[in-house]
Amino acid sequence: MSEVEEDKNWLTILAPRILKAALWGFIMGGEILIPLYLMPDLVSQIETSMPAAGTGLPTIAAIFVAFEVAIQLFDRTIFRYALSISRTMVSMILFIIFTNGGIIEVLVPPNGLPSEAGSLQILVDFSTILAALLVFSLLSIVKNILQAVDFLSQKVEEPIIPPELP
Repeated sequence: MSEVEEDKNWLTILAPRILKAALWGFIMGGEILIPLYLMPDLVSQIETSMPAAGTGLPTIAAIFVAFEVAIQLFDRTIFRYALSISRTMVSMILFIIFTNGGIIEVLVPPNGLPSEAGSLQILVDFSTILAALLVFSLLSIVKNILQAVDFLSQKVEEPIIPPELP
């Protein structure tokens, strides 16, 4: 087999995976990166209203898009489940950081001027909702672990016929 044929075989294997991963990355959050990078003033306004100021909203969105692309690239492998578990753990940590442990405090200045005097303080405690979100995230981790065990058990039952690599 010549090198040109080998390259075509690798291309036919990898091209659909890369296109699928790019499409899913765009669908699952890539489209939000475009306005976040094109309008930095909007990002700064959004970040000032968040409890964890200066967190870098575009960076966090890019991390989750990268997770989705990697998960789709490693489809039909065990790494898909490891990446899904990692993504869930990162999202759990970010839930806790962004919500300040379930308590959000917002200062609303009078007349839109940023001053401490005469500001209205709004304090929202939703730690029970955060706890429910974290429980659902733990259930997602357990689901991914069970899917990984099922995937590995199906791989053990398949006959071992090594494919001829191009």
